[in-house]
Amino acid sequence: MLWCLGMYASGSTWVFNVAMQVAAVVVPRTPAVGRFVMAGHELNFLDDPTTLPVVKSHDTDEAAASELARRADAVLVSIRDPRDCVTSLMLYQHYQFAAALAAVERTARFCERFAAHPKARLLRYEAGFIDDIATLDLIAASFGGELPATERARIFAGSRRPAIEAFIARLESLPTALRHEASGDVVDTATQWHTHHADRTGEVGRWRTMLTQHQVSAIERSMRDWMATFGYRTQAAPYALTIGSLSIVQSPYRG
Repeated sequence: MLWCLGMYASGSTWVFNVAMQVAAVVVPRTPAVGRFVMAGHELNFLDDPTTLPVVKSHDTDEAAASELARRADAVLVSIRDPRDCVTSLMLYQHYQFAAALAAVERTARFCERFAAHPKARLLRYEAGFIDDIATLDLIAASFGGELPATERARIFAGSRRPAIEAFIARLESLPTALRHEASGDVVDTATQWHTHHADRTGEVGRWRTMLTQHQVSAIERSMRDWMATFGYRTQAAPYALTIGSLSIVQSPYRG
């Protein structure tokens, strides 16, 4: 079982969809079944021995968290500067600031907990994993295989922004699509792409021009320890990252 776990606005939907496509190539005789999970009662599909489960989540209840951690053969954890995550929720999903900060912090701390899982791989948004074809190789290795060059190129081409925009443009015509009546947002339950995922630039550091100083200070005050753990500098120091696109968390798993 592969667990795609990510903060809000960290590229986790991209990871999930690429993982499903990679699984179809690397493990062709075992059909991949992807699900978005929030609670333990949604995990019955893990017990089917004829399928390969791929789970997407942000945070879950404790029952799901414990079971996913126990069963996962690999955990892909995507994170992002919480200031940009908050900005994204406000810009694309129309969250109020306080609600955006609460959602981002909740998912960030959940990701921190499982980034220390012994089978976790950390995907840092700012390092450009979405635009690095080597990310596909890491995902293929999670399934115990390798991608042929032609399939690697095909999947990567299909994961570029123009292809994603074209898919989102036809969400409402898909039989697996659902509309949230209050917001008007449409989600494809098979891929977890939403209409609010459209027209995004993925800009890093957008928070500098879109958040107020008060908002930035509130995020840094609330998440200073988390930011220090993952190397995100606060305004007291220059914003800089010097790591590679993919890193492995080696701290002991805290369960």
